[in-house]
Amino acid sequence: MLTEQEARRVAIAAVEEVLARRPMPSCVTLSQAAEMLEVSRPTARRMLRAAGVMANDGGKYRIEDVWRARGPTAGPTRRATP
Repeated sequence: MLTEQEARRVAIAAVEEVLARRPMPSCVTLSQAAEMLEVSRPTARRMLRAAGVMANDGGKYRIEDVWRARGPTAGPTRRATP
């Protein structure tokens, strides 16, 4: 049986191995950004513009900027009761 620390080490090693095989690109197209954000292309464009993110000369967006445009993520919100 694995201890909690051993299980964490195994999980971290597995994640590092997967990430090493599939590196994250430094820049993405608008279509890729929309897919990452799980929104349509027009919505992704609006989100990026609202965050002040501009495409580079090649028409691509830095991946850090795409995540920044997404904003903080939180769980589901509750509607206010009238």
